[in-house]
Amino acid sequence: MVCLSGTFVTWGLSGCAFSGSPPTPQTQSLASASHGEIAPLSASVDTQGLPPHWETYLVTRNKRLTRYEQTADADGVAVVRATVQGSASGLAQKLDIPVYVGSRLTWRWRADALPANADIRTKRSDDAPVRIALAFDGDPAKLTMQDHMHRELARMVSGRELPFATLMYTWGDDKLATNELVPNPYTGRIRSIVVERGSEHLGTWQTYSRDIAKDYERAFGERPGRLIGIAIMSDGDNTQSDFTAWYGDIRLDTDGIPTTTAAK
Repeated sequence: MVCLSGTFVTWGLSGCAFSGSPPTPQTQSLASASHGEIAPLSASVDTQGLPPHWETYLVTRNKRLTRYEQTADADGVAVVRATVQGSASGLAQKLDIPVYVGSRLTWRWRADALPANADIRTKRSDDAPVRIALAFDGDPAKLTMQDHMHRELARMVSGRELPFATLMYTWGDDKLATNELVPNPYTGRIRSIVVERGSEHLGTWQTYSRDIAKDYERAFGERPGRLIGIAIMSDGDNTQSDFTAWYGDIRLDTDGIPTTTAAK
């Protein structure tokens, strides 16, 4: 799902869509201002029907859009529901946050089904019920010639430059192991960590807390640069799967200081 016509390569996070209505110019690009905290998905929606600072992000114009809409969980807490119908798109937010050793990302999500025959290791079947993608800045001088070619192609196709690196947290199929590090089938600048696998926990809310500096260093062999973006994404375009998933608030604690006041 990540190719220059796929998931997270255009911006390094690819995006998603809210509702079935045609995207407007406002929803096709992220806000020009970066934010120093992750905005809560539970906040009251704006005129676009989205939580403030979160925006529709398209994978490609010829993909059906996943529908994202705010609803409430069993406790009455506002969450975002993703309805996938052979679709691929996401919600994304630009950030500008320094990442320190021990910085922890905490979130919860729920998936009710896995995309049929999905396998994030392959181009043909790269779908997942839920993903969180983190985009990082870095020194472009460290990139390979192939990486630079990917970045230039992304710029020509989408008008957006790829981030230096993207780390994704993913719910994988039962062929993968929990905490497995999975290279992206399209580019070495994207790595996925399987935080959930298989069908055992389908239909129930699951909560996670990850040391993103540690995970980044494991994935890319160096300490992370600044966190410049985040996206949520549920997709079934490659496997033509239909399913529903939910995302709760995402919180980043940096050096022991919470960067959001999002509801838990």
